[in-house]
Amino acid sequence: MTLKGSFATRQDDALSAGGQQPDQAGEILTFGKPERRSLLPGGIRRPAITMAARIIIGSLALAAAVVDLHDAASHAPVTARTQRPPAIDVLIASAVSFPLRGTPGALLQVQYLQAGAGPAAIWATLAASGLPRDTSYYTATAGDCVNGHPRMLASASSLPDPRTDMLILPLNNLPASVPTEIWIKVTNAAGADLGSARGAFLMPGAAGRAIPTLPGRLVCP
Repeated sequence: MTLKGSFATRQDDALSAGGQQPDQAGEILTFGKPERRSLLPGGIRRPAITMAARIIIGSLALAAAVVDLHDAASHAPVTARTQRPPAIDVLIASAVSFPLRGTPGALLQVQYLQAGAGPAAIWATLAASGLPRDTSYYTATAGDCVNGHPRMLASASSLPDPRTDMLILPLNNLPASVPTEIWIKVTNAAGADLGSARGAFLMPGAAGRAIPTLPGRLVCP
C-alpha cells in the first residue's frame, strides 16, 4: 500500500511539473527484462521473414540452374546426341580346313572386318571337335613369316566345351594385311604339335585352300 501511494504521488508531481498529458510520449516505468516487439505488420516476426526469404532465394537459384542445364543440352552438338556407332561390315570371308591330330580336321574361318570408315582388321576363329579332354587346355597360335622365321601375332587357349565337345579359339584383330600369308598352329598343354597350316586365306581364289604342315615341321618354309 505504501508503494502504491508513493508511486501515485510521484506521478502527480511529474504531471504537475512538466505539464505532461496522458497522450504525450514520456518516461515509461517497467519491471524485469524489457520485451522487444517487432514493428512488422500483422504480428509477423523477423525470423519467419528470414526463413521465407531463404526458401524463395533457394527456389530461384534451383530454377536458374535447371534453365542453364536445359539451355546447355539444347545447344549441345547434334553429333554428340544423335550419333550412333557404325555397323561392322564383312569385307572378305573365307573358311579353310586342315588336318589336326585326334580330330576329323580343324576348321579355320577368317574374316576381314571394318567398322564404318575405320581401319579394317583380320579376325580368325579355329574350331575342332573330338579332342581329348584329359588335358588342361589347347592353344592356337597365329603368325606370319619374316625372313623365313615365324613371328607370332596372336594366340588363344581354351578347353573343349563339355556340352558340344567343340574347341573354339578366337584369334582377334590380327595385325596383318590381306595378301599376308598367315600360319596357324595348334598345340596341347604339353606343347605337342597337333597340326598347322599356312596360306593367304583372304586372297581371291584362296578360299578353301590351306597348305598343311606336318606336326614337327617348321611353319615357315
